[in-house]
Amino acid sequence: MAIRSTGEMEPDAINEMNVPVVCFIHKPEKEGESWLWTAQNFMPRKGYCGSSWAIEADTKEELMEWIRSKVVPLYQIATNNLREFGKNYYWEPQTLESI
Repeated sequence: MAIRSTGEMEPDAINEMNVPVVCFIHKPEKEGESWLWTAQNFMPRKGYCGSSWAIEADTKEELMEWIRSKVVPLYQIATNNLREFGKNYYWEPQTLESI
């Protein structure tokens, strides 16, 4: 998979303390241009948005595969935390003991 980072933040920074929000996929406007995913960095523990990601790929499929593997799991955790515990302060798996 040919993923390239052109934003302020590196892809490896995506985690429970640096959550991509306001995510968009930009279709290439011209032949030969890359697909682009952009997102703002939300820091839940600080309640602050700043910096950003810009990830490029040659195909939409490559970009979607990367999003599914790196970004979607955080949102699955958040959804589960809200469903099970009614809160999601830390974007990491919660347990009954941790709330």
